[in-house]
Amino acid sequence: MRRATLIALSLVIVAALLALFYSRRGGGERYNLLLITLDTTRADRLACYGYRNATTPALDALADSGVKFTRAYCNVPLTLPSHATILTGLYPPEHGIRSNGEKSLAEKVTTLAEVFASHGYRTAAFVAAFVLDAKFGLDRGFTTYDDYEMPVTDDLYDEGMMYRYRQGDRVADSALSWLRKHSRRPFFCWVHFFDPHRPYYPHPIFEGRYRNSPYDSEIAFMDAQVGRLMEYLRLSNLIDRTIVIALGDHGEGLGQHGEEEHGLLLYNSTMHVPLIISLPGTFPRGAEVPEPISTVDLFPTVLELFGWKFQGHVSGQSFATAIGGGRIPARPIYGETEFPLTEYGWSPLQSMTTSNWKFIKAPREELYNLTDDPGELKNLAIKRAGEAGQLKSELALIEKEMVKQEASEVKLDERSREVLASLGYLGGGGIARKVAGTLRDPKDAIELRTTFVQAGADISRNMIPEGEAALQKLIKKSPETYAFRAKLAKMYYDRGMWEKAVKEFKEIAAMSPDKYGSHYNLGKALIKAGRYDQAIQELRQAIKIDPKETGGLNNLGIALLRSGRYPEAMDAFRASISLNTKQVDPHNNLGNAMLALGQGDSAMVEFRRAIEVDPDFFEGHYNLGLVLLEQGRQREAAREFRQALRLRPGFTPAHDKLNLALSKSADLR
Repeated sequence: MRRATLIALSLVIVAALLALFYSRRGGGERYNLLLITLDTTRADRLACYGYRNATTPALDALADSGVKFTRAYCNVPLTLPSHATILTGLYPPEHGIRSNGEKSLAEKVTTLAEVFASHGYRTAAFVAAFVLDAKFGLDRGFTTYDDYEMPVTDDLYDEGMMYRYRQGDRVADSALSWLRKHSRRPFFCWVHFFDPHRPYYPHPIFEGRYRNSPYDSEIAFMDAQVGRLMEYLRLSNLIDRTIVIALGDHGEGLGQHGEEEHGLLLYNSTMHVPLIISLPGTFPRGAEVPEPISTVDLFPTVLELFGWKFQGHVSGQSFATAIGGGRIPARPIYGETEFPLTEYGWSPLQSMTTSNWKFIKAPREELYNLTDDPGELKNLAIKRAGEAGQLKSELALIEKEMVKQEASEVKLDERSREVLASLGYLGGGGIARKVAGTLRDPKDAIELRTTFVQAGADISRNMIPEGEAALQKLIKKSPETYAFRAKLAKMYYDRGMWEKAVKEFKEIAAMSPDKYGSHYNLGKALIKAGRYDQAIQELRQAIKIDPKETGGLNNLGIALLRSGRYPEAMDAFRASISLNTKQVDPHNNLGNAMLALGQGDSAMVEFRRAIEVDPDFFEGHYNLGLVLLEQGRQREAAREFRQALRLRPGFTPAHDKLNLALSKSADLR
């Protein structure tokens, strides 16, 4: 009876606190929201969560002034799907984004930014990594979506480019610039920091302290940027009108359970995340919430804090009462990862986490008693079959209740596809074939992934024999894995080993015959090998799979051009241009085809169009110079050759042509 009375009393107190908060807002004081997402950040690597080696004063101060959730979990240990869950209140199968780089949020899914915008708020997002580019749909509802501008890349897909990013200081610079201009009106500002994601870089300001722990150095650097945002709120007298939420999207393995990074397994090293909420005014300071909650719950919690109703479907449950010290009903936490399947052809995983237990659905099921075994080291699935069966049933029930939908296919230009279509993410393979029997259990293959990561590091350091040997061994051990063979094929391609590249890309096309990228990559390798007829065949197959991909049409034109089939080549280039006029290569290549047919004036038009798209396009200036020189227009030709040399000073033919133009025109000497 006494317990029931205390619970009832706490709920009355919470209701009173929330009522006071709402009344202040209702009296004309509209609160702002600053959402800070901490990519790849483990909760147990922050000082406020008990880590002694941390330098995280900003996040610690935020915890001291607000509420810290000690058992917050992500629902998926991957950047894009996790952020989609945070911003929609839906599980990954419901918003449809299950992995990085493949899908864009469906139009009918409502985002948190759209809700704020509908209530008259200014909205802005500042994201650090290309994996959260606007192409993937999280920009909806944001008036300003400041994403990472990827540098131009060439040729094949590169898995490293998915995670190119800008450092936290530059992200904070952009966010602060916006806040200085727009924070006089109520705002929702999302700031994303990516620094703790691999590769880890040292920071001179922490030189010496984190020599043996670059991950901690990256977290300390990120914390300093959080501090800059908080300092702005204080100096601008916004701190008392701004709700601040700092939340990790997922953690990092750091070698636990054999996983160095994240995405492959579902242990708490990658699923347990920090969550700190600081509210102005009346709420408890320095409080802790021990009940399990997850990232899917943030969306409805924010709506309740702001007093808004939402008519759409949400799977998350608000934990707003816990912020005021109240109790929240316990419910199991759903987790998943499709990454083992899409990247390696291994089994996907699902999990259920309660206050005491963790169940992982896998080819070999796992059950851990989190109270006695927080490190998840002793699998009790057989010994405690009853508990495992109960959690498995609850997992099936949650899945049954999900309102599942497919996300939209991402349509990218060739440049973006080359940036994003990494090994297994896009276009080249995705879900690999199943060779025999059940899919491989990821926990039994973790050493293969570790070897793969090391092979990539060896290749990047130009240790080619070591990287090649490791990849060949991996292919023998896991022939179902697209990523291993694709990495080897790309290594050969990048180093001009065309026939070896062709051989590997043929194997990949056989593994994924229905994928555009399989035939596209093979076609490009065949062009490099001078096997144009075969290249034409593969590229036509790629176009048949996806006729709206500009890169396939452009490269088909290149193969036809080099085969001397000029009219067909021109048709292919024109088809590519018709899909997207803002491409330099098809215009330039069409100009080359016209030049080969003696159509100098028409070629000149296309070279100029290429330069209009990109004024720093070297080949456009050089080719335009050649046409002008041929027409006796030495002054104009000299100008184009000078532009070409500005962009590529060591290009000898441009020097020679410039000298020729000067020699033919006395007034230019």
